[in-house]
Amino acid sequence: MLTVGIDPHKKTHTAVIIDPSGDRLGQAVTVPDDADAVVKLREWASINASGQPVRWAIEDGRGMARRLATALAVTGESVVWVPVRLMVKARNHTGPRGKSDSLDALAVAVAAQRPDNQKYLARHTSDEPGADLAPLVDYRADLVAQRTQLISRLRWRLHQLDAGLEPASLTTLKAPHHLAQQLHTYPTGTLRDVLLANCDDLERLTTKINDLDRDLAARTHDLCPTLLTIPGVGPTVAATIIAEIGHPARIRNAAAFARLTGTAPIDVATSGTDRQRLDRGGNRRLNTAIHTVALTQARHHEQAQAIITRHQHHKGRRGAMRILKRHLTDVVYRTLTTDLTTSNNTTT
Repeated sequence: MLTVGIDPHKKTHTAVIIDPSGDRLGQAVTVPDDADAVVKLREWASINASGQPVRWAIEDGRGMARRLATALAVTGESVVWVPVRLMVKARNHTGPRGKSDSLDALAVAVAAQRPDNQKYLARHTSDEPGADLAPLVDYRADLVAQRTQLISRLRWRLHQLDAGLEPASLTTLKAPHHLAQQLHTYPTGTLRDVLLANCDDLERLTTKINDLDRDLAARTHDLCPTLLTIPGVGPTVAATIIAEIGHPARIRNAAAFARLTGTAPIDVATSGTDRQRLDRGGNRRLNTAIHTVALTQARHHEQAQAIITRHQHHKGRRGAMRILKRHLTDVVYRTLTTDLTTSNNTTT
């Protein structure tokens, strides 16, 4: 089988096709990232493949190439994602030295062909459940960031007007309304008018965030109802997890999921002392989601508290939390895999 390696970018995609021995066939091609990209790539591949079967390997940059991968999958093509680290490793040992789009595409194809890399390749499907949730999760994160920035400015301006005006919380929908009522009792002035405008903006942002939360709750309940039953996993956390992984089929096992979330332990040995620490790598959004679940369970869940108590004496508080996070990663992965598999079977 021939392999097409694609180096995706925002405006263009560069492709190279190689045979099973790793030799390049024909010339590399670069196509604009538009509606005709798939047609042009398939025509180019058909000419160079001469009727032989082709597998498409794309560097794992889903923000850049999700639309391209889905369009290829819809036409019946076999599409896999190649992790960036495998591409870099192949590039360092393949072809001429240097850095270019065609060399990166060649490295993607070579990495996809190597037998040792097969277990790391994720097959792309056109029905990834996270595809619809990802933009909503991103939009909510942007709105929350805007609200946090607005609240910081609002608190400082309230302190300038009157130190006693600062409420304990400004993230509820009632808070800006009550604050505006208090501000109307102060003499008219520029600072008061700005604060009233800030209250209107804060109420608008909170309304949008609450609407998104309800939407995410409904969507995640349809996709992963069992995931939401895990203590500490709310709709936002569940939606973040689903959006970031796309589909659990691309993760080969729970250990790989732990590495992706940054909860897999790393051995640290120095001066005759052997210990472990958490991974500093991985997907930071997934890591934050697992961290949120762990903190919630550590406060309110008896089984999680028992795990911390059992390991805290030997591992310390941080070590016990690390063990709890690793345990929660397994629970989330099993539940997510079961939910989405059942959902897909029901749909088909």
